[in-house]
Parts: sequence; structure tokens; C-alpha cells
Amino acid sequence: GMTAKQIGNLIKRSIPEFDADTFLVLAKPYEGYLFPDTYYIYENATAEGVVLQLRNTFKEKIKTELLAIQALGKTMDDVITMASIVEKEATKMEDRKIIAGILWKRLEIGMPLQVDPPFYYTLGKDSLSLTTTDLRTDTPYNTYTNKGLPPTPIGNPGLGAIEATVNPTKSKYLFYLSDKSGTMHYAVD
Repeated sequence: GMTAKQIGNLIKRSIPEFDADTFLVLAKPYEGYLFPDTYYIYENATAEGVVLQLRNTFKEKIKTELLAIQALGKTMDDVITMASIVEKEATKMEDRKIIAGILWKRLEIGMPLQVDPPFYYTLGKDSLSLTTTDLRTDTPYNTYTNKGLPPTPIGNPGLGAIEATVNPTKSKYLFYLSDKSGTMHYAVD
């Protein structure tokens, strides 16, 4: 679920000579499509080579989900953007599937998504540090003031989040909340 910037910084910590700035410039347009996995990267790896490796792995891994994406009737961009949110909202597959179902339902009824992870992407703030002023921030990534999905993915989702997004659990719920222990609570209203 890391962002392109986080990936570049992680590589730079392990390989000080790695050009994280160039990596970010090259990787940013592919946010969401850089597959998170364990990679063995040579010390002389180029930013271009690493971006290509991450993108090729994404293309290979997503093959297992292509039919499910078609059956869902959503575009690849919509699925990956939603999966990037689902990735940040829950860790357990069952919860991810329920949350994906809730979020798709919110879109279908014209309700704003009202999720916090895009604020981490744009403001660097998590749910606990968000203020009411933050929730009114004028950005296309603000899912409280804008209906629909953010304009781009907010990170690079793993296969589990993608699978949950294309195989959502239909439920009566429209709301959810995670408590401090990570337990999800669902509600109709």
C-alpha cells in the first residue's frame, strides 16, 4: 500500500546511491500500478529499471483478476483507485470485502465516500490527526466534499485489496468504523 514516494525512500535507505528523486518523477504517473512485493534490487539499479520491474510485476499479478474486473463492470482505473483506499481501510480480507461493498454502494447512491486515507496522501495526516478544517480542504482528493473516487490511486494496493475490491461483500451496511484495536464496527445508519 505504499505510495511511489514511500517506495523510493525505502529503496534509498537500503541503497544510498539510488536516485529516489528520479524514481518519484518516473513512478508518480503509475501510482497504483506499482505492485507491492518483495524485490531483490541490485545496488546499481536505475530508477527506470525499478519502475519497469514494479510495473511488470503489476501486469503479471493483475492477470488473475481481469475476469473479475470485467464482471464487476468497472474500469481498471476505478478498481485500482478503490483498492488503494480499501488497502488503507482494513487489513483483514473479510473486512476489506465488506468495506469495498459499502464504498461501491456509496458511489451507486451518489453519496460521498467520506473516507480518511486520501488525506494521508495529500496532507500526510491520518484519521486521528485530521481536523474539521482538514475535512473541508479544497482538493479533488477530499472524499468528504467531492462525490466519486479520487482522481488517482492514493497508493499501490496489493493483490488482497484488489481481490476484495472486485469481489465485494454485499451487506445492509452503509457505515463502518475501526476501533483502536482494529476491530471493525458496521452500521446501517
